[in-house]
Amino acid sequence: MKKILLLHGWNWKNYTKLTDSKDAWDNRKEFVKLLSEKYKIYKLNFPGFCGEKEPTKAWNLNDYATFVKNYLKNNNLKVDYILGYSFGGAVALKYYSLYDNNQKLILISPAITRNKEKSKNFIKTPKFLNPLRNVLRNIYLKHIIKNPYMINGTKFLNNSYQNIVRVELLNELNKVNPNNIQIIYGKDDDMVNPNYILKEIDNNLKKCIKVIAGDHDIANNNPQEIIKIIDKYAKRID
Repeated sequence: MKKILLLHGWNWKNYTKLTDSKDAWDNRKEFVKLLSEKYKIYKLNFPGFCGEKEPTKAWNLNDYATFVKNYLKNNNLKVDYILGYSFGGAVALKYYSLYDNNQKLILISPAITRNKEKSKNFIKTPKFLNPLRNVLRNIYLKHIIKNPYMINGTKFLNNSYQNIVRVELLNELNKVNPNNIQIIYGKDDDMVNPNYILKEIDNNLKKCIKVIAGDHDIANNNPQEIIKIIDKYAKRID
């Protein structure tokens, strides 16, 4: 049975202070159940989620990729696929880029670039004004638009969220061997626009992207179709 490591997304409802769950995939149980019928599943929780202890300093995407590397090393684990969902997809891609460009990836609704139609650019300022800029951004996110990720987060989670939410990974994506990746998006994804990504990636990678019915939460919208795509990818690269 092939082995898959699951990397969860940045769901604020899974923040440790808001849930008693010890599994950040509890909100996608049917999908995990269907997947576990065909594959050996391994799961981890990122710091600050579902009881996982938080570091004292904020993390960037490289830190999360290192967390995955250490998990595999400490558990003496070699998996056939790393499956990353949303933010977890960004971590999986960064792990591939930094540590193992032979690793096979399955990315579902991966947050590897911002939705350009919805993102608003802040006024550019000199680097020495960045602390003020960050304070103003925090006020805007927490008190004006009342972003739940920021309102409910700890200092570690909020600062880490700010570090990762603006990361662009299209360059890393374009360097991936097409045989090593399968990407699945919902056609109505309102967080990451798959049409934008299809315009920006290398032609060889376009065949690795499947756009199916559903939104950003396609693991709940359309789990059976996702499993079919994963099975087809697994057979193709065997």
